[in-house]
Amino acid sequence: MSLMRAAARGRVVGARLPIVGSRSSSFIPNTPEEWEAAGYEVSPKNGAPKIPSPWNKWFPYEPIPFSPKLGPYRVMVEKDRVYQWCACGEATTQPFCDGVGCKDTKFTPITYIP
Repeated sequence: MSLMRAAARGRVVGARLPIVGSRSSSFIPNTPEEWEAAGYEVSPKNGAPKIPSPWNKWFPYEPIPFSPKLGPYRVMVEKDRVYQWCACGEATTQPFCDGVGCKDTKFTPITYIP
């Protein structure tokens, strides 16, 4: 079947979807020990790695936060309730601040009211 006929009939020719859960050739550490072995600084409070970005090369005096999860958090929030979002990445109650992680750092929690 030609590509034009397939498009006219609404079919996809030769398209393959990636296999869900498969890993690519790049290695992404999962445990604090693997992050340390890869050369990253790890938080003693929650085991999150500190991953520098190009921003830190341009502004070397900016503090680098820890990255407890390499992706978004999906949480349910209540309207008109005050939440403190953790900016340092060291709270054990991610994505919200537990009041312990940001102590002794240059970061302060960010207030969020939905």
